[in-house]
Amino acid sequence: MPENATLLQGFEWNCPADGKHWQRLLRALPNLKACGIDNIWLPPACKASSPEGNGYDIYDLYDLGEFDQKGGVRTKWGTKDELLELSAKAKESGIGLYWDAVLNHKAGADKREKAHAVEVDEHDRNTEVSDAYQISAWLGFDFPGRGEK
Repeated sequence: MPENATLLQGFEWNCPADGKHWQRLLRALPNLKACGIDNIWLPPACKASSPEGNGYDIYDLYDLGEFDQKGGVRTKWGTKDELLELSAKAKESGIGLYWDAVLNHKAGADKREKAHAVEVDEHDRNTEVSDAYQISAWLGFDFPGRGEK
């Protein structure tokens, strides 16, 4: 990023969950460049646990709005093809894109799995107050909407 570049946060928590956000940003590119915007910070583009999810409740890291899972094909923001078009046009316009990549969150599991857990002190999570025991937790991800991809 060049010195003194301007970064626009291209989303906020209450954006409409209409799947048209990539299209809105695409239409805004010429005006953004004219206003001196050099880069846009994009929301997490991965499939969330619901169509309204902002992307921090990641279900599938590799589904950018391509597979019919968790309530539809698109994400809250749009489809994979629309994101690719936004990326290409931003590059043509000289605007860089920064993706808020959330790689350590998972939500909306497809099935329960057995796991070991311990109870911790409610005031100090580093202090265990039980022995390990087995629980059934929503940890299994099969991504059935991907088919063979």
